[in-house]
Amino acid sequence: MEKDDQNRLLDPSPAAGRRARRQGVTIKFTVLALTLVSAAAAAGFFMAPLLRQDGDPSLTPPSGPPTFANWPKPDVALMLSGEQYGYLQPCGCSEPQKGGLARRYNFLQSLAKRGWPVISADVGDIAQESGPQKQIQLKFEYSMKALGLMNYSAVGVGKNEANLPLGEGLAATVLNNKDEPRAVLTNLVNREKDYPEMIEPWAVSPANGNAPVVGFAGIVGPGLASELRKTGLQFAREENVLPQAIQQLRAQKAELLVLLYQGDIDEAKACARKFPQFQVILHMAKEPEPSSEAVMVGTSMLVNPGHKGRYVGVVGVRRNADGQPFTLSYQLVELGPDYETPKGKDKDNPIHALMQQYAEAVRDRNLLGDFPSAPHPMQIAFPGSTYVGTETCKRCHKSAYKIWKEHPHSHAYDTLVNKADRPTERQFDGECIVCHTTGFGFDTGFRSEKATPKLLNVGCEACHGPASLHVQNTANKAIRAVLNPFKAKPGEDAKKVEDRMFQACFKCHDTDNSVHFELKEYWLKRKTVHPTPEDEKE
Repeated sequence: MEKDDQNRLLDPSPAAGRRARRQGVTIKFTVLALTLVSAAAAAGFFMAPLLRQDGDPSLTPPSGPPTFANWPKPDVALMLSGEQYGYLQPCGCSEPQKGGLARRYNFLQSLAKRGWPVISADVGDIAQESGPQKQIQLKFEYSMKALGLMNYSAVGVGKNEANLPLGEGLAATVLNNKDEPRAVLTNLVNREKDYPEMIEPWAVSPANGNAPVVGFAGIVGPGLASELRKTGLQFAREENVLPQAIQQLRAQKAELLVLLYQGDIDEAKACARKFPQFQVILHMAKEPEPSSEAVMVGTSMLVNPGHKGRYVGVVGVRRNADGQPFTLSYQLVELGPDYETPKGKDKDNPIHALMQQYAEAVRDRNLLGDFPSAPHPMQIAFPGSTYVGTETCKRCHKSAYKIWKEHPHSHAYDTLVNKADRPTERQFDGECIVCHTTGFGFDTGFRSEKATPKLLNVGCEACHGPASLHVQNTANKAIRAVLNPFKAKPGEDAKKVEDRMFQACFKCHDTDNSVHFELKEYWLKRKTVHPTPEDEKE
């Protein structure tokens, strides 16, 4: 019987997102048959953690329910990952953050230390959705290399891969490197003609002792198929291709069938009803926070481990003594700091070297220069406004400058240069620079350390906007009003002012990158507040 009530989602609110948690559940059954700033935040910053736990990642993490409590040793474990969206590593500006390819590697090693044979697969949407095209492509290439180092057997193909465009993305990865996981897409029309040796209709895991052989197929569901027509891609109906895929996988001795489904839970359920031969279906989800429970449709287990690589889902597969094929168990695992590589052990984790190579490639290719700029709201209201730098503001706003000088914002760029590691060189990455400098992404804003040294760090104009016209005419009240939208209007509800401040701060202090951010805490207790004293008023 289908258990729709098991499709419960964790609270996706910012407050819930800040709570570190790892929730697990075992299900057992017998198988019978606004701006560049916000855009960059959405794309996923690339920063390795600055704060690290020194524990052994092979040990069960101390918080949350025990990992795989009461699980007997599986005959094979499936490590399944969801929509990565270009997130390579946690931002690192606060802890405890979740995810990262290096932590995923350590988690995989922890399963190997248990003596479990592991087969890994990804649903697709590994690529980043938006940003400079060259950096999106480079991230995808390094993500695929990382999955190759983790011996992934198959990856799905999603919307973000289609927009690379697909041929260019796969030509630079699977076509040139046979060690990388196979891209699997069963219902792509003209697959052999348009993407020779790039996309497989199905894949089978390599033999691994007595472990069950796992077969993979990949489907783009009807909703996404309709959307992708504009890219020129066409997809057959799943009922026209999956029977042959099942037959071919069985012919190659696949015992357990897994479907990588580029579609939402409802489409995945419909497919499971038509094709119960797939014991596991890894599907997409609209909600970024995953459910800790699998959804059962008949004898098919449907799972999604969430977005941005913050979690992985693990399916334990055991043969039954009574002649029935398998018993399956499921647990969602949070990749928190407990899986960080201990200090001095980087050589045990090849992902760290790979991430360093990525950072150096970003630097050497000058991808920082590929980020576009656009007019700031101040520049739209008052054309000709340019950034002047905090030292210019100091001339009149001495007390505010003093507060800023003692605040972390005043050395935000230095943090990238001198403290960021695993990897270094992040002062050359626009996805980090955007929240560590002033005006990056806006006309006349930060472009590079050499070109715009006066805009290093997060200065006055990062929040207030370009101030050149204000400097020229400090008495202009209209300019001052645009520069200070956080000032309450006569009779205005204080909550509206607070909301404007929150939205401004949240562009960088979001739930991914600033885990503990609370506006009042940061504004008052951390001495950010800087009212203009009477003797400084123009």
